[in-house]
Amino acid sequence: MIPIRDSEPSGITPYVTIALMVLNILCFLIQLASEDALVDGFGLRPAILAGWIEGEETVTDPVGAYDQFGYEQRTRREYDISFSIALLPLFTSMFLHGGILHLFGNMLFLWIFGDNVEGRLGHLRYLLFYIICGVAASAFHALMNPESLIPTIGASGAIYGVLGAYWLCFPHSLVTIFYWFYILFGTFQMRASWVLGIYVGLDLFKGLNDTGGNVAVWAHIGGFFAGLGLVILMTPKSARGKRPTRWSVIR
Repeated sequence: MIPIRDSEPSGITPYVTIALMVLNILCFLIQLASEDALVDGFGLRPAILAGWIEGEETVTDPVGAYDQFGYEQRTRREYDISFSIALLPLFTSMFLHGGILHLFGNMLFLWIFGDNVEGRLGHLRYLLFYIICGVAASAFHALMNPESLIPTIGASGAIYGVLGAYWLCFPHSLVTIFYWFYILFGTFQMRASWVLGIYVGLDLFKGLNDTGGNVAVWAHIGGFFAGLGLVILMTPKSARGKRPTRWSVIR
């Protein structure tokens, strides 16, 4: 079930959304050329952040070192802890991705839903909103996984912040969904409040039941609720009286 477009016009040229997409793609290309160096140096390792908060100077993986895919290596690894190593990945990790499908999925969601949130907040507010949501998502993931040394990467936390804002501001928008089941495929429309609610509900279920695998579901959840709160605080006064459009209600 993949969203491919929405019915809500943004009314603007989404310069920031486009710039964020370009930046993510460029970072991914650099990441491919770096042979995992960017992931190793700029991915978020929650245990390092927790160690910095507790005043530690180093942290050692008690089980063994892991690569960016979570596979255990034979030798243990000791990580030095500093202000930049602990905190900078809260920001940098949101511009790295685990593969082309990971990047494509995130950019698809950003393109579909980001322009509307940018139109509501304005360009500069939207950029600040996106960054804060991404940092908040990373921090919440670290809070829920304080002993993890597996590097966490991806724009999903920030984009889930965008989804939270969209869910609150444009609940009546129609989202066109592409589906497939073996040889059957096609599209149908669903109200945005339902589509985004299903995605967040599944992540919450996975998080509570520890079935998320290598997906940072708590970052998704943290980003979504950060977006819910921030869009209320950051919406300009000129847009606060706008009601969600109802011309696109499902018939």
